[in-house]
Amino acid sequence: MLRGMASRVVALVILLGAATASAEPPTIELVTMGIGSLMWERHGHIAICVTQHGLRESLEHRAPGDFCYNYGIADFHHPAAMGWGFLRGTRSFWVGKELPELLYETYQRTDRSIWVQTLPLSAARKAKMVAKLDDDLLEEHRYYAYDHFGDNCTTRIRDIIDDATDHALATMPDSAGDRTFRDYARDGFAGMTVPLLITDAILGRAGDRVPTYWERMFLPQYLREAVQTRWGVAPALLYERQVCRGSQDPSCIARGIPSADGGSGRWLLALVIVVLTAPVWVTRAIGKLQRTGLALSVLPYWLLGTLLTALAILTPRPYLRWNELLLVWFPLDLAILVLAPAWKVKYARARVAMLALIGVLLLAGVFHQPLWVALLWPLIPMITVATA
Repeated sequence: MLRGMASRVVALVILLGAATASAEPPTIELVTMGIGSLMWERHGHIAICVTQHGLRESLEHRAPGDFCYNYGIADFHHPAAMGWGFLRGTRSFWVGKELPELLYETYQRTDRSIWVQTLPLSAARKAKMVAKLDDDLLEEHRYYAYDHFGDNCTTRIRDIIDDATDHALATMPDSAGDRTFRDYARDGFAGMTVPLLITDAILGRAGDRVPTYWERMFLPQYLREAVQTRWGVAPALLYERQVCRGSQDPSCIARGIPSADGGSGRWLLALVIVVLTAPVWVTRAIGKLQRTGLALSVLPYWLLGTLLTALAILTPRPYLRWNELLLVWFPLDLAILVLAPAWKVKYARARVAMLALIGVLLLAGVFHQPLWVALLWPLIPMITVATA
């Protein structure tokens, strides 16, 4: 009888131990990825992984319930539709849950560095975070309107960590700095001339504000840095970008930030503008086809200005709406092609004065956008007509 009772006690202890083990809080890790080669990969990426024993172990022996939460899912096979959704502020991005090995293989295959940081959270805080992650997977919650600076895959995870830790990230001391949102956006496109020039053109006045430390966490590397600073959790490199393996160069793109040595692209734009505006003064010098030369010089920037004006009207994004460039590449400049000769000269002189005023406002610090090169485009044909 005693032997039977003892065996039942032993069985009960084993069952209780198994139940306790299964109820053990999971490991929650912040996973950040470095840049990739495609334009939309140039600012890195991020995910949260919830596993039994950590991502590294899960890749070898995945336990049931090991998953990663990815807030950066979109239809990248149709970039035009995805971009239009972003510009219009529609719910074109969503969160999904994927197996750790699939997450790892995806970024290893595209040769993007991967860092892992285990969040030192209590069981209660882990439970709160997992509940929020699972709630976001519900059909009515999973979609959101992606905003590169204010509501993206990184800020969503930042907010979840911050909420689960009683705002431990939001209350961190702000660090001094003078770099603007535009600077951070351009960092990711270093060495890519066309994206750099597009950033100059479409990113308006709000892009030249200096973000707080909290706001800088819209980029994965700054959230990774904040977690290390706040909790002393150094990022462990799970995979290193092959192109930088063994490199001693501190600017190597394996660190997650590309080198800024590739140039701004603005000198190339200046050269393009000089070439495209050449017809207006060449045709004036030879005394023939002057209207055609004027049209060839004005129509390209008029088209760009019209597109930017339409974008400013259609988008809800403040950093796309309030664009000082609209005063430079002025849609009304098309009128100079149809005005009578006397009115054409008057209009050109008025525009030269307007462009000069914009230059003064730039020097005075009232305007902030990089407009100096863009000013050349209307200035050359307008001065040519104004001095006729």
